[in-house]
Amino acid sequence: MDSDAIFLKVGAELMLLNEAPYATENVLQQALAEHPEVIAGPTTAGGDTGRLLLVRREIGVPGTLDGARVWSLDHLFLDGEGVPVVVEVKRSSDTRIRREVVGQRLDYAANGAKYWPAERLRQLVDETGASAGLAGDDPVTRLWPEVDVDEYWRKVQTNLDAGRMRMLFVADRIPAELARIIEFLNEQMSPAEVLGVELPQYVGGGHTAYVPRVIGQTSRAQDIKNPGGGQLWTKQTLLATARERRSDREVAFMERLFADVRRRGVKNGWGKGVTPGVSGWYVVAGQPTAVWNLNVNSDAPNSRAYLYFYLADLARRLPVEVIERAAATLEAIPAMKPKLDEARAVAWNKYPSVYLPDVVTSTSFSNAVLEAISVLIDDPTASSRPE
Repeated sequence: MDSDAIFLKVGAELMLLNEAPYATENVLQQALAEHPEVIAGPTTAGGDTGRLLLVRREIGVPGTLDGARVWSLDHLFLDGEGVPVVVEVKRSSDTRIRREVVGQRLDYAANGAKYWPAERLRQLVDETGASAGLAGDDPVTRLWPEVDVDEYWRKVQTNLDAGRMRMLFVADRIPAELARIIEFLNEQMSPAEVLGVELPQYVGGGHTAYVPRVIGQTSRAQDIKNPGGGQLWTKQTLLATARERRSDREVAFMERLFADVRRRGVKNGWGKGVTPGVSGWYVVAGQPTAVWNLNVNSDAPNSRAYLYFYLADLARRLPVEVIERAAATLEAIPAMKPKLDEARAVAWNKYPSVYLPDVVTSTSFSNAVLEAISVLIDDPTASSRPE
């Protein structure tokens, strides 16, 4: 008997399954495409969010906006929170698994986050679903029946804009050298995650079993990426966390945003993510609408708090000249201009973001945020009112 084996009880019979190598890399790729749940549970939150939606196998990764395919990624999935999950598959016998694959994966993730608009991913999901006999929104709703599909795709775009994605290295066995790299990257990168999944197969008697083991979820990485344990954040807990992680200027700006919502807005929408998040709601075109979202981010050394505007949503309800005026105001912040240019190039179908340190370096920059809100809510005098 192979020392690395498992026993499977079938009726009254006990069947021995021995580990067997995958005949080809394609066999492992096909298994993941057909049964993504073998990696979903260990690498996502539990419950419904532990499912994965296949966007496409062998998906092209462009090097420029609307550019031609430069690289090819083995699989792209989406999880229940709209987080892109990029998967690279290698057999342990492939020597490239040790170093070359890491550089490739970072290339794919960096360019995918920048040049995969959610609208394009939605088209690919439709095409993949159609090949399986599904139509319209069926691929999404059969996994998450209660989901608001349009809101789901807005989450996808928000995650892409923020660089929030999960990178998975999947192999029958992951070498110790690669495991160390994965653990290091996962502890350093935020809000992105880097994980490995060993997925050996065991066969016997016409049965196949997959036994996944996750690599990279160290205690330090989990503390960094899940400090709140999925709690519903409040003003008090968000600001308390911000005071531990961010500068006094950043915290003061957050308080200014809260004061602005209290004075002329509708409410704050509190996040339940692993990092403290909150949105600011105002009346826009006669209806309560989320205008901005703030995230304190983790306490990883390279993480920074960030703010983004829901321009993709607002552009569907406001005249384009209003969006342009708000964007012109925000362009006073140098770090925002490239993001606004990208959003303008796709008819404002993006959620332009900026790191808070780039906002609070100048009073005029922080004022520009409040002035842009004034434009969007059609209240040109509000930003000049006393605090």
